[in-house]
Amino acid sequence: MPVSIFGRIAAAYALCTDIISAVELLPGRTPAHIRFRLTLTDGSRLHVSEDWQTSVLGSYSYYWLDPTDKLIIGWDNAPHHTDIATFPHHRHVGTQTNREPSAETSLEDVLMFVRNRLFAGPDKS
Repeated sequence: MPVSIFGRIAAAYALCTDIISAVELLPGRTPAHIRFRLTLTDGSRLHVSEDWQTSVLGSYSYYWLDPTDKLIIGWDNAPHHTDIATFPHHRHVGTQTNREPSAETSLEDVLMFVRNRLFAGPDKS
């Protein structure tokens, strides 16, 4: 069964309803491309983009921006940073050029990471 945008949003709410204040649906390039934006309770936003091959997640990007659109952390699996230990999975911290290995490789992983950071306090390093 194909993955739907509404199923992904429901999964996000089921996991982190306490930090999500709004959802904005965004157009995808194809029916298998899911895009939406979550506004979080602190005013930051998480941009979600996933390409699915039936029920298997292909490419993804999750970009967490502060209320002024400054990058906090962005996760993706674009295969262009072969030097990263978790290739192709990596994250951009603070800027696009500051790349690090990433253990978070799904929306669920990223939401839990963000939730933990929000509840941990102002240190978002």
